[in-house]
Amino acid sequence: MSTTRFSITNITCAACVKLSTAALQKIHGVTHVVVDMETGASEVTAERNIPWSEIENALTGVGKTAVLSV
Repeated sequence: MSTTRFSITNITCAACVKLSTAALQKIHGVTHVVVDMETGASEVTAERNIPWSEIENALTGVGKTAVLSV
């Protein structure tokens, strides 16, 4: 299992969380997604190492921006 932690900018409502979560769950191998509405803090757990570009592309497709946590 692989876990990636990052932030999603411009999360302003429950619909944003739902949309972002659904987009991330479509990535092949993803088993669990958490998105915090108040902070944008997010976590993706997957059966494989997900390339950062796949996370970025999934969120860009729904109008969101991902920022990798350091």
